[in-house]
Amino acid sequence: MYKISEFLHLFNKACQDSFRPGRELCIDESLVPFRGRIVFRQYIPSKRHRHGIKLFKMCTKGGYTYRTIVYAGKQLQKRIASVSEEVVMALMEGLLDSGRVLFTDNYYTSIPLAEALIMRKTNLVGTVRRNRKGLPPNIISRKLKKGQQMAQQKRNGVLVLEWRDKRDVLMLPTMHDDSVNANGKPN
Repeated sequence: MYKISEFLHLFNKACQDSFRPGRELCIDESLVPFRGRIVFRQYIPSKRHRHGIKLFKMCTKGGYTYRTIVYAGKQLQKRIASVSEEVVMALMEGLLDSGRVLFTDNYYTSIPLAEALIMRKTNLVGTVRRNRKGLPPNIISRKLKKGQQMAQQKRNGVLVLEWRDKRDVLMLPTMHDDSVNANGKPN
């Protein structure tokens, strides 16, 4: 990893120097196909190329990659937060406290992350896994009918929202309310 760390630093610097990100940002992972020998090669069966090097990327609304982190496996030092929370905070470094909106998938989204971002004046919108800690039990355990929705706002501005479309969708937005638009989906 140390052999490419300088290149990665220069790549991130060039991406950041040549573009100013807007208000809306997205964080997701990407897998660079690689079948060679490397300690941190990942196997992700849901990806088209199952073996490779896992990258965490922050992209702008238009798809521009603004910052990248290579996942190099488990770290030996004790973690204060989860891997996903640490990745999000590292990718957002320098962009917090400016009223931005971050969109994530269920790998990253959690109540502790939402609370940490709210404290740094950044909104979070993302789907959330049912087994995440801190989710209200009355929302998780309930089965909804098509078109139904259920929401619960926590005191710190985190909204846990579930609605039924083709299947149950569990969201965790910090900038929306529980209103519904004309097609029956939450705003």
